Amino acid sequence: MEPTLTRDGTLDGAWWPYSTDLNRELPALVSILQDRLGPVLRVRLDLTAWDDVPAHLLIGGRFLRVSGYSAAPNTIRVIRSNQDGFMLLVIPPDTSAPIAAAAMTTAARTGNTLTASEILTRCQSPARGPGEGTKMRRYRGSDREAVLALADADRLPGQPVCTPDTLDCAVAGTSHRDPAPWAELERPKTDVLVDPDGQVVGVVSYAVHRHHDTGQILWLHGREVLDVIQALVSHALHALGDRDLINAFTAAPGLGLGALPTGRRPVTSKVLEHAGFSGRDSWRYLRRAGPHEIDTATSPLVEVVSSTAPQGWWLKAHDDDRSAELVVEEPMDGHGVLWWFGADTGHADVMLERALLREADTILHDRGASDAVLYAAGGPESAWALFDAAGFIEIDHLVSYARRPVPTG
Repeated sequence: MEPTLTRDGTLDGAWWPYSTDLNRELPALVSILQDRLGPVLRVRLDLTAWDDVPAHLLIGGRFLRVSGYSAAPNTIRVIRSNQDGFMLLVIPPDTSAPIAAAAMTTAARTGNTLTASEILTRCQSPARGPGEGTKMRRYRGSDREAVLALADADRLPGQPVCTPDTLDCAVAGTSHRDPAPWAELERPKTDVLVDPDGQVVGVVSYAVHRHHDTGQILWLHGREVLDVIQALVSHALHALGDRDLINAFTAAPGLGLGALPTGRRPVTSKVLEHAGFSGRDSWRYLRRAGPHEIDTATSPLVEVVSSTAPQGWWLKAHDDDRSAELVVEEPMDGHGVLWWFGADTGHADVMLERALLREADTILHDRGASDAVLYAAGGPESAWALFDAAGFIEIDHLVSYARRPVPTG
């Protein structure tokens, strides 16, 4: 599903059923959707895509009406009350996993303007490798707009738009906001993949560590098209050579997020795994849209210390031998960013954690931040109720990757 549910795009998500047996597949879909959307009263779908279409189904003790919808092939329209409908792409059951993943990612992307048929045609087109009409070349200044569009296509809700200045800094290996990490790397190389018409369809940036034999795939974008992502990863690995360690989407400097959002970018994740990379949990990405009412209740003392990397404030709530920590970045253009470390392992304390968020909300409010993104380390299940009460919704799971040479002999 498109994570914001604002229905600004052509589609609201995608469904990849196991078979064309509607009696078997539809109950599971409706059950999942009702947990997210509330009661589903009716569905309309492409009649030609299914073996048999009943007039109604009994699902969860409620009759669900089923009817045809010929105007939009390869879709299903899920209707709540008052004709309030959500349109999903239906991916044919026999579609291969990489193609299905690419199609689902495109359909669920915020602001997507492609129709269901356009997505399936695009994702199912025969893959062409770099030697079959596409080619890699070094990034040029004239590629800027195309690369910005590729980066924006992969942007998560709440993530700032990549600006020309941000891109220029990433290509040059600098950063106005946090320059220190770049000092550990040689100047990055940024290359683009162009199609036979000369259009930029993918971009990858990579670098080598200054002090040890480690390579870094810093960032890449290719609209989750399988052959494009494969070409980008293969090119970067060839350029980095046979090194002791190659990292991808680590906390090293890059363009945008410091790790890969695997939910929105499943094709990139699978390509990295097939290339020998192992994933490591990094952060959970949560978002709160709009301002949040400040809780003025009394709480344990929160210590606030200035932070320079990132620029902002380090917050620490403490009580006897227990503590919890959080970093608040200086808001930019009304957007706040929080880095959640929570309580020490085995010493979770709801009062301390609530105090942290309360102080963070005050800082963001005082500096005019209207919405916020929260990065939560690991899987802090104990804090999930707190995040939910504070208005945060989990958007994606971020993962970093590492690849070591396969031992021989």
